[in-house]
Amino acid sequence: MSQRDNTYYKLEEFSGSDYQIVEGEPNDIGWKVRSDVGTSVGEVVELLFDPRTRAVRSLIVDVEDEIASNSDAAIPVPIGIAHLHTSDDEVVLPNIHAGQFATWPRYNRENFGPDTENNAREVIGTPAALRIEENAMDFEQEEFYAHRYFDKNAFYSRGGNSDLGSDSHKA
Repeated sequence: MSQRDNTYYKLEEFSGSDYQIVEGEPNDIGWKVRSDVGTSVGEVVELLFDPRTRAVRSLIVDVEDEIASNSDAAIPVPIGIAHLHTSDDEVVLPNIHAGQFATWPRYNRENFGPDTENNAREVIGTPAALRIEENAMDFEQEEFYAHRYFDKNAFYSRGGNSDLGSDSHKA
């Protein structure tokens, strides 16, 4: 995607930053990640947030070797496709199958940007569906994060945690 006059504001890692999770909200780093059928996928090792909006945009998941076919596979998972387990400190990835992890772009702190985020979004949904759904030719960061894959409310509501507020998961 072209970035013509658009400025991309690089997401920051939560660990080592001066930001804190809002009181009462969970810090998901270290939580186990499972598929919707209970298969172990990996562990949340980092959170990426937008320093301008202070909103968490992606979970960095260290994927288990057997699933990723690679011993060093950390992937960026948009927060809106994951949800909190209703009672355990776990993150669940519904509707993601094992084959997707093999093609998911790997997280590399130095090279993380619009291309990586776009590639992750394409792996999650079929490219044909994305072409129908998205008409923008340029990477518009605000529009990109307005997509349902980055809906932080879905992270909480699909897991049945209705007591968590709509402003949840701010850094």
